[in-house]
Amino acid sequence: MDTYPTSRYKGFDIYPLIYRFDPPREWHERRPDRAYSASVVICLEGESTDAEHSRVFRLSGEPWESVGAAKRAATKGAEDIINGLVPGQSMAGT
Repeated sequence: MDTYPTSRYKGFDIYPLIYRFDPPREWHERRPDRAYSASVVICLEGESTDAEHSRVFRLSGEPWESVGAAKRAATKGAEDIINGLVPGQSMAGT
């Protein structure tokens, strides 16, 4: 994970976590060149990512076609979580 946050938003640091998406397939199916999934670590601004007030959220949805697209989606997803727009996921009380 990066040492410095990718973004800061409303008093929170955002650290996107991007990893290769490799779904199980039958041997005869075509495989895409690359696909990526994303999660995001959100913590209070200036706090360590291993602090008790940091949280990890997995982003749902289709895999992204590039690292950049996945990183942008993770940042946008974190902003939506911070704003309370994602049901069942919140940074309230941190």
